[in-house]
Amino acid sequence: MKAKLFTSLVLFSFAGRALATSPEHLSRRIDYALAYVPFLHSVIMHGGWAPPDWVPTREAWKWDGDRWSPWVVTGSPAFAHHTMVFDFERNVLVLCGRPTPAAGGEYQIWEFNGSAWSRKANVPVHTTAQGDPKLTYDERRKRLVLYVARNGGTAEVWEFDSKNWQLIRSRRQPVRCDDNGCLFQYDGTLGESVLVGEERTARQLLAWDGHEWGMAAGTGTETWLWDGVDWVRVFGEQPSRAVWGGIGFDTYHHELILLTTRMETWTLREKKWMRLQPKRSPQPVPNGFFAVAYDPSLKTSLFFGGESRSAEPEKDWVYPEGTWTYDGQNWTLH
Repeated sequence: MKAKLFTSLVLFSFAGRALATSPEHLSRRIDYALAYVPFLHSVIMHGGWAPPDWVPTREAWKWDGDRWSPWVVTGSPAFAHHTMVFDFERNVLVLCGRPTPAAGGEYQIWEFNGSAWSRKANVPVHTTAQGDPKLTYDERRKRLVLYVARNGGTAEVWEFDSKNWQLIRSRRQPVRCDDNGCLFQYDGTLGESVLVGEERTARQLLAWDGHEWGMAAGTGTETWLWDGVDWVRVFGEQPSRAVWGGIGFDTYHHELILLTTRMETWTLREKKWMRLQPKRSPQPVPNGFFAVAYDPSLKTSLFFGGESRSAEPEKDWVYPEGTWTYDGQNWTLH
Protein backbone atom coordinates (compact mmCIF):
# COMPACT_ATOMS: atom_id res chain seq x y z
CA MET A 1 0.00 0.00 0.00
CA LYS A 2 1.39 3.39 -0.89
CA ALA A 3 2.00 5.97 1.82
CA LYS A 4 -0.61 8.36 0.45
CA LEU A 5 -3.33 5.89 1.33
CA PHE A 6 -2.69 6.40 5.00
CA THR A 7 -3.77 10.02 4.67
CA SER A 8 -6.81 9.33 2.52
CA LEU A 9 -9.03 7.28 4.81
CA VAL A 10 -12.04 9.40 4.02
CA LEU A 11 -12.21 7.72 0.65
CA PHE A 12 -13.04 4.42 2.31
CA SER A 13 -16.35 5.63 3.73
CA PHE A 14 -18.00 4.34 0.56
CA ALA A 15 -16.37 0.89 0.74
CA GLY A 16 -19.55 -0.88 1.77
CA ARG A 17 -21.73 0.55 -0.99
CA ALA A 18 -23.07 -2.12 -3.37
CA LEU A 19 -22.23 -1.94 -7.05
CA ALA A 20 -25.17 -0.77 -9.13
CA THR A 21 -24.03 -2.72 -12.15
CA SER A 22 -21.27 -5.16 -12.92
CA PRO A 23 -18.60 -3.74 -15.28
CA GLU A 24 -17.87 -5.67 -18.45
CA HIS A 25 -14.19 -4.76 -18.61
CA LEU A 26 -11.59 -5.42 -15.92
CA SER A 27 -10.00 -2.04 -15.22
CA ARG A 28 -6.59 -1.30 -13.77
CA ARG A 29 -6.12 -2.09 -10.08
CA ILE A 30 -3.63 -3.13 -7.42
CA ASP A 31 -3.66 -4.95 -4.08
CA TYR A 32 -6.29 -7.47 -5.19
CA ALA A 33 -6.50 -11.12 -4.05
CA LEU A 34 -5.99 -14.01 -6.46
CA ALA A 35 -6.60 -17.77 -6.07
CA TYR A 36 -7.47 -20.86 -8.07
CA VAL A 37 -10.89 -22.33 -7.22
CA PRO A 38 -11.17 -26.03 -8.15
CA PHE A 39 -14.97 -26.24 -8.34
CA LEU A 40 -14.93 -23.27 -10.75
CA HIS A 41 -11.92 -24.62 -12.68
CA SER A 42 -10.61 -21.04 -12.83
CA VAL A 43 -8.46 -18.43 -11.13
CA ILE A 44 -10.62 -15.85 -9.35
CA MET A 45 -9.61 -12.24 -8.68
CA HIS A 46 -11.34 -10.40 -5.86
CA GLY A 47 -11.31 -6.78 -4.69
CA GLY A 48 -8.43 -4.32 -4.88
CA TRP A 49 -8.42 -0.59 -5.54
CA ALA A 50 -7.45 1.74 -8.36
CA PRO A 51 -6.98 5.41 -9.23
CA PRO A 52 -8.44 7.95 -9.05
CA ASP A 53 -10.75 7.15 -6.11
CA TRP A 54 -8.78 4.43 -4.27
CA VAL A 55 -11.93 2.81 -2.93
CA PRO A 56 -11.86 -0.94 -2.06
CA THR A 57 -14.12 -2.89 -4.39
CA ARG A 58 -16.11 -6.11 -4.03
CA GLU A 59 -15.76 -6.91 -7.74
CA ALA A 60 -14.75 -10.47 -8.62
CA TRP A 61 -13.42 -11.72 -11.98
CA LYS A 62 -12.88 -15.12 -13.54
CA TRP A 63 -9.98 -16.03 -15.87
CA ASP A 64 -10.67 -18.39 -18.81
CA GLY A 65 -7.15 -18.52 -20.21
CA ASP A 66 -7.73 -15.68 -22.64
CA ARG A 67 -9.70 -12.97 -20.88
CA TRP A 68 -11.40 -11.94 -17.64
CA SER A 69 -15.17 -12.02 -17.23
CA PRO A 70 -17.25 -10.78 -14.28
CA TRP A 71 -17.88 -13.40 -11.63
CA VAL A 72 -21.10 -12.08 -10.14
CA VAL A 73 -21.92 -13.54 -6.75
CA THR A 74 -23.60 -11.22 -4.27
CA GLY A 75 -22.63 -10.85 -0.65
CA SER A 76 -18.84 -10.61 -0.79
CA PRO A 77 -17.05 -7.84 1.17
CA ALA A 78 -15.38 -4.80 -0.38
CA PHE A 79 -11.70 -5.42 0.39
CA ALA A 80 -8.28 -4.30 -0.79
CA HIS A 81 -4.87 -5.15 0.56
CA HIS A 82 -6.29 -8.54 1.62
CA THR A 83 -5.56 -12.23 1.09
CA MET A 84 -7.42 -15.23 -0.36
CA VAL A 85 -6.76 -18.97 -0.58
CA PHE A 86 -8.70 -22.17 -1.22
CA ASP A 87 -9.20 -24.59 1.68
CA PHE A 88 -9.05 -28.04 0.09
CA GLU A 89 -10.09 -29.88 3.25
CA ARG A 90 -13.41 -28.01 3.55
CA ASN A 91 -13.78 -27.19 -0.17
CA VAL A 92 -14.30 -23.45 0.39
CA LEU A 93 -12.69 -20.22 -0.82
CA VAL A 94 -11.45 -18.15 2.13
CA LEU A 95 -10.92 -14.37 2.33
CA CYS A 96 -9.15 -12.50 5.13
CA GLY A 97 -8.98 -8.71 5.31
CA ARG A 98 -10.20 -5.41 6.70
CA PRO A 99 -12.76 -3.03 5.13
CA THR A 100 -10.40 -0.12 5.89
CA PRO A 101 -6.93 -1.66 5.96
CA ALA A 102 -5.07 1.57 6.71
CA ALA A 103 -7.28 2.32 9.70
CA GLY A 104 -6.73 -1.00 11.47
CA GLY A 105 -9.51 -2.97 13.10
CA GLU A 106 -10.31 -6.64 13.27
CA TYR A 107 -9.45 -9.20 10.63
CA GLN A 108 -12.61 -10.52 9.01
CA ILE A 109 -12.98 -14.02 7.56
CA TRP A 110 -15.35 -14.68 4.66
CA GLU A 111 -15.99 -17.98 2.89
CA PHE A 112 -17.57 -18.99 -0.41
CA ASN A 113 -18.89 -22.57 -0.49
CA GLY A 114 -19.87 -22.75 -4.16
CA SER A 115 -23.22 -21.05 -3.80
CA ALA A 116 -22.95 -18.13 -1.38
CA TRP A 117 -20.57 -15.94 0.65
CA SER A 118 -20.84 -16.02 4.44
CA ARG A 119 -18.97 -14.16 7.15
CA LYS A 120 -17.25 -16.26 9.82
CA ALA A 121 -15.73 -15.40 13.20
CA ASN A 122 -12.93 -12.85 13.10
CA VAL A 123 -9.35 -13.97 13.59
CA PRO A 124 -8.45 -12.67 17.08
CA VAL A 125 -5.30 -10.94 15.87
CA HIS A 126 -4.13 -8.01 18.00
CA THR A 127 -5.52 -4.72 16.67
CA THR A 128 -2.01 -3.26 16.35
CA ALA A 129 -1.26 -5.71 13.56
CA GLN A 130 -0.52 -4.22 10.15
CA GLY A 131 -3.18 -4.22 7.46
CA ASP A 132 -1.40 -6.79 5.31
CA PRO A 133 -2.37 -10.36 6.23
CA LYS A 134 -0.95 -13.27 4.25
CA LEU A 135 -2.88 -16.52 4.05
CA THR A 136 -1.84 -19.88 2.63
CA TYR A 137 -3.08 -23.46 2.86
CA ASP A 138 -0.84 -26.21 4.23
CA GLU A 139 -1.91 -29.26 2.23
CA ARG A 140 0.25 -31.66 4.25
CA ARG A 141 -1.29 -30.69 7.59
CA LYS A 142 -4.66 -29.62 6.15
CA ARG A 143 -4.62 -26.21 7.82
CA LEU A 144 -5.00 -22.57 6.91
CA VAL A 145 -1.92 -20.58 7.94
CA LEU A 146 -2.13 -16.82 8.49
CA TYR A 147 0.92 -14.54 8.84
CA VAL A 148 0.58 -10.99 10.23
CA ALA A 149 3.02 -8.45 11.68
CA ARG A 150 2.36 -6.14 14.61
CA ASN A 151 3.29 -2.44 14.72
CA GLY A 152 6.52 -2.12 16.65
CA GLY A 153 6.27 -5.74 17.67
CA THR A 154 6.69 -9.21 16.29
CA ALA A 155 5.19 -11.42 13.64
CA GLU A 156 2.29 -13.71 14.48
CA VAL A 157 1.23 -17.04 12.98
CA TRP A 158 -2.36 -18.20 13.31
CA GLU A 159 -3.64 -21.56 12.09
CA PHE A 160 -7.16 -22.81 11.43
CA ASP A 161 -7.77 -26.52 12.00
CA SER A 162 -11.24 -26.53 10.38
CA LYS A 163 -12.80 -25.54 13.72
CA ASN A 164 -10.82 -22.82 15.49
CA TRP A 165 -8.10 -20.22 14.94
CA GLN A 166 -5.08 -20.77 17.15
CA LEU A 167 -2.06 -18.55 17.80
CA ILE A 168 1.05 -20.67 17.25
CA ARG A 169 4.05 -19.75 19.35
CA SER A 170 7.46 -20.70 18.00
CA ARG A 171 11.02 -20.55 19.26
CA ARG A 172 12.30 -18.47 16.35
CA GLN A 173 10.89 -15.25 14.94
CA PRO A 174 10.96 -14.67 11.14
CA VAL A 175 11.40 -11.36 9.39
CA ARG A 176 8.71 -8.87 10.49
CA CYS A 177 7.13 -7.79 7.22
CA ASP A 178 4.69 -4.89 7.36
CA ASP A 179 2.43 -3.22 4.79
CA ASN A 180 2.77 -5.38 1.67
CA GLY A 181 6.23 -6.38 2.77
CA CYS A 182 6.02 -10.15 2.25
CA LEU A 183 4.96 -13.05 0.07
CA PHE A 184 3.61 -16.26 1.65
CA GLN A 185 3.01 -19.52 -0.21
CA TYR A 186 2.82 -23.21 0.64
CA ASP A 187 5.41 -25.26 -1.26
CA GLY A 188 4.01 -28.69 -2.07
CA THR A 189 7.46 -30.10 -2.81
CA LEU A 190 8.98 -29.00 0.50
CA GLY A 191 5.80 -29.58 2.47
CA GLU A 192 6.37 -26.23 4.17
CA SER A 193 5.10 -22.65 3.85
CA VAL A 194 7.57 -20.15 2.39
CA LEU A 195 7.75 -16.56 3.65
CA VAL A 196 9.68 -14.05 1.53
CA GLY A 197 9.95 -10.51 2.84
CA GLU A 198 11.95 -7.56 3.99
CA GLU A 199 11.84 -5.51 7.16
CA ARG A 200 12.20 -1.75 6.77
CA THR A 201 14.17 0.30 9.25
CA ALA A 202 12.93 3.74 8.17
CA ARG A 203 9.58 5.43 8.78
CA GLN A 204 8.81 5.96 5.10
CA LEU A 205 7.49 3.06 3.07
CA LEU A 206 9.17 3.63 -0.28
CA ALA A 207 12.50 5.06 -1.38
CA TRP A 208 13.65 6.18 -4.84
CA ASP A 209 17.25 5.38 -5.76
CA GLY A 210 17.17 7.15 -9.12
CA HIS A 211 16.20 3.99 -10.99
CA GLU A 212 13.35 2.30 -9.15
CA TRP A 213 11.24 2.27 -6.02
CA GLY A 214 11.86 -0.19 -3.21
CA MET A 215 11.79 -0.66 0.54
CA ALA A 216 13.11 2.41 2.38
CA ALA A 217 16.22 1.48 4.37
CA GLY A 218 15.25 -2.16 4.22
CA THR A 219 17.13 -5.12 5.61
CA GLY A 220 17.19 -6.91 2.26
CA THR A 221 15.15 -9.91 1.15
CA GLU A 222 14.88 -12.78 3.63
CA THR A 223 13.35 -16.23 3.16
CA TRP A 224 11.89 -18.30 6.00
CA LEU A 225 10.24 -21.74 6.07
CA TRP A 226 7.35 -22.66 8.39
CA ASP A 227 6.71 -26.34 9.15
CA GLY A 228 3.95 -25.83 11.71
CA VAL A 229 6.31 -25.86 14.68
CA ASP A 230 9.11 -23.38 14.05
CA TRP A 231 10.72 -21.07 11.50
CA VAL A 232 13.98 -21.86 9.66
CA ARG A 233 15.79 -19.23 7.62
CA VAL A 234 17.00 -19.96 4.08
CA PHE A 235 20.37 -18.33 3.43
CA GLY A 236 22.22 -17.76 0.18
CA GLU A 237 21.29 -15.61 -2.81
CA GLN A 238 17.88 -13.94 -2.46
CA PRO A 239 15.52 -12.43 -5.07
CA SER A 240 16.04 -8.66 -4.93
CA ARG A 241 12.97 -6.40 -4.79
CA ALA A 242 10.73 -9.36 -3.97
CA VAL A 243 8.34 -7.39 -1.78
CA TRP A 244 5.27 -6.09 -3.64
CA GLY A 245 5.78 -8.85 -6.18
CA GLY A 246 3.87 -12.14 -6.38
CA ILE A 247 4.32 -15.85 -5.66
CA GLY A 248 2.52 -19.09 -6.55
CA PHE A 249 3.17 -22.83 -6.60
CA ASP A 250 3.31 -24.57 -9.98
CA THR A 251 1.81 -28.01 -9.31
CA TYR A 252 2.76 -29.30 -12.79
CA HIS A 253 6.47 -28.50 -12.49
CA HIS A 254 6.38 -28.87 -8.68
CA GLU A 255 8.10 -25.59 -7.91
CA LEU A 256 7.49 -22.09 -6.61
CA ILE A 257 7.25 -19.26 -9.11
CA LEU A 258 8.19 -15.86 -7.69
CA LEU A 259 8.00 -12.66 -9.76
CA THR A 260 9.80 -9.61 -8.35
CA THR A 261 9.03 -5.95 -8.99
CA ARG A 262 12.03 -6.00 -11.34
CA MET A 263 10.04 -8.57 -13.34
CA GLU A 264 12.61 -11.24 -12.57
CA THR A 265 11.36 -14.83 -12.34
CA TRP A 266 12.75 -17.00 -9.54
CA THR A 267 12.16 -20.50 -8.18
CA LEU A 268 13.17 -22.30 -4.98
CA ARG A 269 14.90 -25.61 -5.56
CA GLU A 270 16.33 -27.72 -2.75
CA LYS A 271 15.93 -24.70 -0.48
CA LYS A 272 18.04 -22.50 -2.74
CA TRP A 273 16.80 -19.65 -4.89
CA MET A 274 17.51 -19.83 -8.61
CA ARG A 275 16.77 -17.09 -11.12
CA LEU A 276 15.05 -18.39 -14.25
CA GLN A 277 15.77 -16.96 -17.69
CA PRO A 278 12.56 -16.85 -19.77
CA LYS A 279 12.98 -15.59 -23.33
CA ARG A 280 10.38 -12.93 -22.60
CA SER A 281 9.69 -11.20 -19.29
CA PRO A 282 6.72 -9.02 -18.30
CA GLN A 283 6.77 -5.30 -19.03
CA PRO A 284 6.85 -2.53 -17.88
CA VAL A 285 9.76 -2.63 -15.45
CA PRO A 286 9.52 -2.04 -12.55
CA ASN A 287 5.99 -3.11 -11.65
CA GLY A 288 4.43 -4.10 -8.33
CA PHE A 289 1.43 -4.41 -6.01
CA PHE A 290 0.03 -7.40 -7.96
CA ALA A 291 -0.62 -11.05 -7.04
CA VAL A 292 0.42 -14.31 -8.73
CA ALA A 293 -1.64 -17.51 -8.82
CA TYR A 294 -1.20 -20.86 -10.54
CA ASP A 295 -3.96 -22.34 -12.70
CA PRO A 296 -3.52 -26.15 -12.82
CA SER A 297 -6.22 -26.54 -15.46
CA LEU A 298 -4.22 -24.35 -17.85
CA LYS A 299 -0.78 -25.20 -16.40
CA THR A 300 0.16 -21.52 -16.18
CA SER A 301 1.01 -18.96 -13.53
CA LEU A 302 -0.56 -15.54 -14.01
CA PHE A 303 -0.88 -11.99 -12.73
CA PHE A 304 -2.80 -8.88 -13.73
CA GLY A 305 -1.97 -5.18 -13.87
CA GLY A 306 0.08 -3.69 -11.09
CA GLU A 307 1.66 -0.31 -10.61
CA SER A 308 4.72 0.76 -12.59
CA ARG A 309 6.81 3.07 -10.46
CA SER A 310 9.56 4.53 -12.61
CA ALA A 311 9.65 8.13 -11.38
CA GLU A 312 9.18 10.27 -8.29
CA PRO A 313 6.05 9.71 -6.14
CA GLU A 314 2.77 10.31 -7.93
CA LYS A 315 4.60 11.39 -11.09
CA ASP A 316 4.13 9.44 -14.31
CA TRP A 317 3.01 6.28 -12.52
CA VAL A 318 1.41 3.75 -14.87
CA TYR A 319 -1.28 1.16 -14.12
CA PRO A 320 -1.17 -1.59 -16.79
CA GLU A 321 -4.30 -3.51 -17.73
CA GLY A 322 -2.66 -6.58 -19.22
CA THR A 323 -2.60 -10.15 -17.95
CA TRP A 324 0.65 -12.13 -18.15
CA THR A 325 0.86 -15.93 -18.03
CA TYR A 326 3.92 -18.13 -17.49
CA ASP A 327 4.01 -21.74 -18.75
CA GLY A 328 7.28 -22.70 -17.08
CA GLN A 329 9.41 -21.34 -19.92
CA ASN A 330 8.10 -17.98 -21.13
CA TRP A 331 5.75 -15.15 -20.21
CA THR A 332 2.91 -14.25 -22.58
CA LEU A 333 0.86 -11.05 -22.59
CA HIS A 334 -2.90 -11.37 -23.09
